[in-house]
Amino acid sequence: MRTQVAAVCLSLSLCFAASASAATTQGGAPHSVTPEGGALDLISSSFGQRSRDLEIVYRSSEAITPQLLAAVNGGQICTVFDQAARSARSVCVTRSNGRWQIVSRGDRVEGSVSQPRASELRLRFEPAAAKLRVGLADVYVNATAAGCAEQQAKSAKITWSGAKLGSAAVLAAPCEHRLPRVGSYQARVWDVITTGCRRHGAGQVSRGPSGKRIALTYDDGPSAYTPAFLRELRRLGVPATFFMIGQHVSANASLVRSMLRDGHMLANHSWSHANMGGGGPSASAQLRDGSAAIRRATGFTPCLFRPPYGSTGADLVSRANAQGMTSVLWSVDPLDWRTPGTGSIVSTVLAQTSGGGIILSHDGGGPRSQTLAAMGQIVPTLKRRGYKFVTLTDLLNYPARIKLVK
Repeated sequence: MRTQVAAVCLSLSLCFAASASAATTQGGAPHSVTPEGGALDLISSSFGQRSRDLEIVYRSSEAITPQLLAAVNGGQICTVFDQAARSARSVCVTRSNGRWQIVSRGDRVEGSVSQPRASELRLRFEPAAAKLRVGLADVYVNATAAGCAEQQAKSAKITWSGAKLGSAAVLAAPCEHRLPRVGSYQARVWDVITTGCRRHGAGQVSRGPSGKRIALTYDDGPSAYTPAFLRELRRLGVPATFFMIGQHVSANASLVRSMLRDGHMLANHSWSHANMGGGGPSASAQLRDGSAAIRRATGFTPCLFRPPYGSTGADLVSRANAQGMTSVLWSVDPLDWRTPGTGSIVSTVLAQTSGGGIILSHDGGGPRSQTLAAMGQIVPTLKRRGYKFVTLTDLLNYPARIKLVK
């Protein structure tokens, strides 16, 4: 979950500050070398940031075919990241079982590989997935054509060349290439900080698009129960969205920052849990002060608002939209605030949940041990039914606002 909040930007020449949009593309110019000839002859590589993903582009003088990168025969292109005070890490692309794969130290790295033209490969992945960290790095690329070791072994026999003995492996066209030929490029890995999100579409929603994605939401915190909720979410491996009361945020600032770092979404539940359904200037003040409290504690400006008690109206929705927030209700309500018992909470959620569902619960405002216990039953069951848990911004396809920092 952490990688939903923090990522990095790598540029071998320079990396510009990111704009407010997560769609921002950053990166340096390609680094080119003179062709050497032979198999898998890379002539340039470039490194940059596209949204949260690191993008690495390799270009060759000839087509980069699946046969050249067949894993079974040792084919691969590897970028080596050498960062101070830790061993170097290689991120490699290879071809296995009919698919391109990104691997690091033998482990699969979640990401994508595309081939926009025959002589080019593009890798995209979240740097944290390859265990890259923020800071300076020395970077170089090694490319090895499939069967290279066997080819070199066969051609390594000493042969008579007239005046002297020579190695056929040296005389033959190479099947291993390095960029740069000697040394490395210096890079900086940047931390990406999420500073907010950008709403679009309907002014008020009660569910997301149909499909197998759903969102857990918790209201009325942060409270003394919230740390236990965060531990349980971490154990279960799912994110949630927390609609927080502004006046409770300041005293729990470090906790709220940890929620953001863990990949959860922060949202506005007013300043003091006032009934705002009638709208008016007082509602605008509640909205403004609730968002300001979150921003002061974390640097994050929310784009989601949930009206206390579900009390809403056209004027309130309009005022929330004017402050950059969508008004969010729900499609699943176990009435956990009434403490009806863990079993009741579980059965209601499981019965009411469907694709695109927004599940309402509470981590504050009263005793929440029943809600906490129910989570351990609800999440595994819904996972077995094929549902994926996402934050509300992911469910609604809202882009993040980000900036790059050292």
